[in-house]
Amino acid sequence: MNSKGVASILIASIFLAIFASVFVMYQAVGIPGYCKNAERAMLQEFLSSMKELSARQRNVIGSGEPSGVNLPTQFAYPSIPFFLTPPYASVSYSTYDISVTVRNIDSDEVNILGQHITLSGQAVMAVLTPVFTKPVIAYLELGILATDGAYVDGSPVSRGEIYLPFFSGTPTSQLSPASGGGRGVLIKASNPYQNITIEISGSKIPQHVWNAYSRATGYKVNYSHNVVIEIPPGEYLLKSGIASFISGVSSARPHYLRTLTPVVQKSPAVVSVEALDEYFNPSRGDITLNFVSGSNNYNVKVPMQSGLENITLPYTVTDSRLSAVVEVSDGVSVFKAGISRISGGPYEVAFAVFP
Repeated sequence: MNSKGVASILIASIFLAIFASVFVMYQAVGIPGYCKNAERAMLQEFLSSMKELSARQRNVIGSGEPSGVNLPTQFAYPSIPFFLTPPYASVSYSTYDISVTVRNIDSDEVNILGQHITLSGQAVMAVLTPVFTKPVIAYLELGILATDGAYVDGSPVSRGEIYLPFFSGTPTSQLSPASGGGRGVLIKASNPYQNITIEISGSKIPQHVWNAYSRATGYKVNYSHNVVIEIPPGEYLLKSGIASFISGVSSARPHYLRTLTPVVQKSPAVVSVEALDEYFNPSRGDITLNFVSGSNNYNVKVPMQSGLENITLPYTVTDSRLSAVVEVSDGVSVFKAGISRISGGPYEVAFAVFP
């Protein structure tokens, strides 16, 4: 072999060595950097999917209708010719139990015993696990979207509304209303000189994220054993409900009766009530109308398919509403509509009808 051939081989060997070094260096340094940029885009897409889940949860609770949801389980890395990139970053989902107690509240629509209510359900936790950066934990809790490092979006209190949404079941691609379809109830501070408090038991959102939430929203947050959000006294629309990942779930049992017509009326009077569950959404159950006292000279009719038909009291209907037309001919007659609750005894409302 002559000197020119040896030189060509040496030059080719040097170029090959340089190329191999550059290839190895880019695989070791450039690819991770490229993939980290891709992971930042994955994080934004991940958080967008959680925001969409929150929006679907609100729609299901508000409308009382089921909805499909998109829960991505992986995000693909971009491929680069001749280089090795990971296949995907994975996402896992789970739920955890929370309960919420709202104190110092009263309502003219329903009777709130002890000036407080306690509601329970679940929140969703999702974990994005990329290859080149640390995992990110996201929490969707009472309408708040937060990560383990920052407050992102949402609040249980906004624009005169207290909204307490819950999940139930193991996360899947379908949400059904276990409790939904209601318009909520108007509440006010039972003591107008004290704040209304929302105490959250079982929250997994870290304390420093609650501090960021407080700074962003202006609501004072106390963090000890439980999280306590303080809001100014005033009137609020309190709404709640459960969006379940289990299909075909039924509504919770009736817990309140809300009057839909005045409780004192002139004959002929329309007596109408709506049964609500603990989350203030319509609920089917046995509603009974009774005569209590006063003049026995009354006549009661209820709507049927054929029109108004006379009935005798007591009268029970299994539905979320009871409506009747009451006529009295002399004196004042008092009637009551009632339900049997799982706990707390019966719930009853009275109507007075005069000629």
